[in-house]
Amino acid sequence: MIQQELLSTAYEASSAEIQSIIMEWVEATEQFHRRYAKLTEVINSLQATDRRQSTSITRSRLRKLIALRHHMSDVLMTLMLDMTGTKPGRSSQSSKPGQLHSHARLLAELNREIDAELTNVKTVAQA
Repeated sequence: MIQQELLSTAYEASSAEIQSIIMEWVEATEQFHRRYAKLTEVINSLQATDRRQSTSITRSRLRKLIALRHHMSDVLMTLMLDMTGTKPGRSSQSSKPGQLHSHARLLAELNREIDAELTNVKTVAQA
C-alpha cells in the first residue's frame, strides 16, 4: 500500500519535456566535447611553445589548462557513472529526466569556464 502511494506521487515528465531535456543534454555534451578538443589543441600548442621558449607565464597557463582538462575528464566520468544508475537505493528510470537536466546545466557551466580560460589564453598570446 505504501509503495503504491509512493509510485502515484512520483512526477512523470511528458514525452515533449523528455525530448526537450534530451536535446538540451545532447547540445551541452556536444559543446563540451568540442571544447575539450579545443582545450587539448591549446595545451599541445602551449607545450610546443614552452619547449622553444620557456616562460613562467606559459608554464602557469599550461598547468591551469591541464588541471581544467583533468577536471573535465573527472566530470565526464562522474556523469557517465551517474547515468548508469548503478548507485544503490536509486531508481534509475524515474530520475533520468532530472539527471539529464542537471548534467546539461553542469556541462553548460563548465563550458562557460572553459570559454573564459580559452579567451584568457588568446589574450595572453596576443600580448
